Amino acid sequence: MDFLEAYRSECGADGYFIGCGSDLEGRLVPVRGVRLEIIPGLPWARERWHGKLRAIACLPAVVRAARRILLRERTELVIGAGGYASLGACLAAATLGLPVVVHEANFAPGLANRMLDRIASLVCVGGAETAAQFRSPAVVTGVPAGKVAGSRRPAEPPWQILVMGGSEGSPLLNREAPRLFSDLRRGGVAFGVRHLAGRGDRAAIERAYAGAGLAARVDGFVDDMVPVYAGADLAISSAGARTLAEIAAAGLPSLLVPLPEAANHHQSANARCYRAHTTAGPIIENPSDWTAAAAYIETIVRDPHEMRRLGECAGRRSQPNAAGNLVRACESVLAARAGAAAER
Repeated sequence: MDFLEAYRSECGADGYFIGCGSDLEGRLVPVRGVRLEIIPGLPWARERWHGKLRAIACLPAVVRAARRILLRERTELVIGAGGYASLGACLAAATLGLPVVVHEANFAPGLANRMLDRIASLVCVGGAETAAQFRSPAVVTGVPAGKVAGSRRPAEPPWQILVMGGSEGSPLLNREAPRLFSDLRRGGVAFGVRHLAGRGDRAAIERAYAGAGLAARVDGFVDDMVPVYAGADLAISSAGARTLAEIAAAGLPSLLVPLPEAANHHQSANARCYRAHTTAGPIIENPSDWTAAAAYIETIVRDPHEMRRLGECAGRRSQPNAAGNLVRACESVLAARAGAAAER
């Protein structure tokens, strides 16, 4: 949606979002003032072989439905950002001779974008390491972080720790974070907790914090993350590409907890790449890592200068013009096509 907003503001162009009608799309897209067009589709990621076969069998219907929308709307360009609906819409665009621009936010390209690599006019990526994994022409545009800006809190205790597992939530974080903070509290660290549980059982998480003697604010999904980041000092988070872009934009030190169930373990790859660029804390992927995480947090929160340094390192990874960069890349594709048509 950031791309459409940037297109509207920079070019006065209109656009819409094609999806398969998931709860997340139905909640997020309309609230951003973007029209949602639904095409049929079945999930692919984390499905067993028979589920994947059903998804493949459904793909021709997905492409036909997307073709009808593209023709009706007189669409000039399709931007694919990964996923089943994106694959169907981009394949439909290719059958109509429309330019396709792919945006890959993750370090390791997903299946849909790898398939679209062969038909894309241009691939836009979050970082140079990802560009090298595509055959099509690729340009680094960054990953949009919306309106998130640097944290406004002074770097001093009591520290405010933000726990978040991405748009759907992290079962691992929902289970383990209260135990982590119980250990931290026994170390005498002064802190508060804001925990975003996603689809997790908020009441059960609140009980876990209360049982550990901690007062924590537990929310499900939060639409406006700007004030959430503005009031945080440290993030303990899953490693989705958008979430990492927001953490960098907020300039927050972080510990990353990749979702074990993420398709092709792409969050683990995201976390390692992000840590290499920002000196983020230890990546938590095994039960034994939680002890190291508690020790790491206790060490850095006792040193405000280190907290500020880590926040500045994260901030240098921020890409504030990512959405505009992609718009300009798309416009270059359209201009090249127009020039080629004029020469003919």
